Amino acid sequence: MKKKMMSKMKRFALNASVIAGVILGLAACDNELNTIGSDILGADQLNDRIKKQDFDVVAFNEVLGPVQTNNFGSFPFGVYNDPVYGRTSYDFVSQVNLAFTNPDFGDNIVLDSVVLQIPYYSTVETILGEVTTYSIDSLYGTMENGLEIYENKYFLNSFDLDDVTNPAVYYSDLKSTIESNLGPLIYSDDNFFPKEEESIELALDDVVSSRSAPRLRERIDLTPASSAYWRSLIIDQEGQPALQSASDFQNYFRGLYFKLSGFTGNGHMVHFNLNDADIKLYIRSEFDDDSDIDNDPTTTTIEIESIVELNFDGNKVGFINNELDPSIVSNIQTANNDVDGEERLYLKGGEGSIVLIDLFGPDVDMNGEADALTQIIANNWIINDASLTFYVDQTAVEAGSTEPDRIILYNYDDKTVLIDYVLDNSALRSNHLGVLERADEDDATSQGVKYKIRLTEHVNSIISGDIENVRLGLAVTQNVSSISGSQVKNPNIVDEILTGSAISHEGTILHGNLSSDADKRLKLEIYYSETTN
Repeated sequence: MKKKMMSKMKRFALNASVIAGVILGLAACDNELNTIGSDILGADQLNDRIKKQDFDVVAFNEVLGPVQTNNFGSFPFGVYNDPVYGRTSYDFVSQVNLAFTNPDFGDNIVLDSVVLQIPYYSTVETILGEVTTYSIDSLYGTMENGLEIYENKYFLNSFDLDDVTNPAVYYSDLKSTIESNLGPLIYSDDNFFPKEEESIELALDDVVSSRSAPRLRERIDLTPASSAYWRSLIIDQEGQPALQSASDFQNYFRGLYFKLSGFTGNGHMVHFNLNDADIKLYIRSEFDDDSDIDNDPTTTTIEIESIVELNFDGNKVGFINNELDPSIVSNIQTANNDVDGEERLYLKGGEGSIVLIDLFGPDVDMNGEADALTQIIANNWIINDASLTFYVDQTAVEAGSTEPDRIILYNYDDKTVLIDYVLDNSALRSNHLGVLERADEDDATSQGVKYKIRLTEHVNSIISGDIENVRLGLAVTQNVSSISGSQVKNPNIVDEILTGSAISHEGTILHGNLSSDADKRLKLEIYYSETTN
């Protein structure tokens, strides 16, 4: 496995350099090609010569199982109910670090408060004077969850223990291991729901001292037991090895486990921004006043208020627990014919399923190249446009906001995006990866109709011999810009997916190449021009 990871790193670098070269070549040749085409045929003649032909594809499903989650940029928490696939719940564990190691807390220390804050992802809606209103992004559902936070006793390594030259990989099924290594309960809330209001901090005189975007911000109740816990955990360790370095502290205090402890109705799911999260211990203590800071020569000590900060910069792992509809699972598992393709295509993020696609149909003459592709190359066509249109199976998918807006097509063999992705300068790369088209484009709750994905330059690169006719991967994605890889723990065929798919909670069902509805069958549509001799 380690050798495979190293070869993938080299392959990624090679593909990046090839794509860069293609971009430069296309940029240099674009004007020249357009000019030559108009000189030979003229604009009207060129339009008359553009023809369309459909080509067979083979598309089939692959079930994933546990996926890598320690490379997520944000961490989902809560429960999501997909009307097609069923329920999925999310928890996570995270290391924490001291903002400053080897601290000097002073003498006669008083612990005033402990405050946890974790921002949500949010958007500014209005600003009126000092007051800002927000809406929370990535919030799904309207009911409350139970949230429990425990000390974690399981150590999360940064490197693969079998080969320290490789980073550690943790998967979405680590939850049972973490729950077997729990420390004390630190915080709980049986009625947790994200609030959209700005977070306001007050000074001692009840004057607003700061305003922040919406976040989970809780002052942990300092009972005698919890106060003793935090003092023992941090303050009493002054001068001890535990606080001397980040690695020492991570080995001493192994982080926090955020557990979904229940939910009301269908609950909700929200993404936490752990990059800006922290725990702050507010303390008062005495220091020697050698510099007479208080301008009182009769005193030898001074009381100072200070903050001991813990951030969430360490390793993090998300947990995914699927409770999918058994009939859907059975359908996916049996819809994996890689020779003829399938009637339905099942896309589900996380521990769900993706689709694999082979272009241009069968290789009947067994020469290693699809027969249709051989004929296109022999015809010396000029490819004007190539696309795949994926129709939503409206008989199986519930209309509304739960339908994923984005899916992504990529080079499955090399785990890289297509050249069309690189060349697409449109907002959110929507020329290449078309956004879900709905029955009413002004109504986000209307029925999804289709996704159209253009892969003109990919097809041109195949025909010109610059790349092989590789297998393609199709997946739902939380973010079309999230194109790094997440490994699959128990690969059958698929050993890695895009991280944007691993973190996605959504799902849909599409018409396949063998759909009973002939008008909605998946096919490769090519518009081409014939060359003249």
